[in-house]
Amino acid sequence: MALTRNTQIGIGGSLLAAVAVLILTRPAEGVLEYVYVDKVVDAPDRFAGRNIKVHGNVVVGTLHQDPDDGEYHFVIEFRGKRLEVVYDDLLPDTFAEGGEVVLTGKLDDNGGTLRSSEMSAKCPSKYEEEPGLPQAS
Repeated sequence: MALTRNTQIGIGGSLLAAVAVLILTRPAEGVLEYVYVDKVVDAPDRFAGRNIKVHGNVVVGTLHQDPDDGEYHFVIEFRGKRLEVVYDDLLPDTFAEGGEVVLTGKLDDNGGTLRSSEMSAKCPSKYEEEPGLPQAS
């Protein structure tokens, strides 16, 4: 069963219109933007009010837990730029000061603190060579 030329054009036009509607009406929060700390610190207004994923290294000596509400406070950095973090969930087993983290959250109103309840932490020891193994050359 062959379609007439007009039917083919009609179907193609309908598909094109449907794709255009999806593109033009997509929600602003459809995809989380993944950025490093330095980009957030340099342009906090660009990220205000949006959920973002921020990648950085935990600054050694900055981790403390608020005794009243149990939230964790620490600082992350990348390329010399630092961002304060308030994290309100349990720390992952792989979390370590000096280690890499990716946090999902929103900046506070002044853009100086990331409030997060989702984190993935990389375990640096997992990627170090075991003692006694031959060195790669």
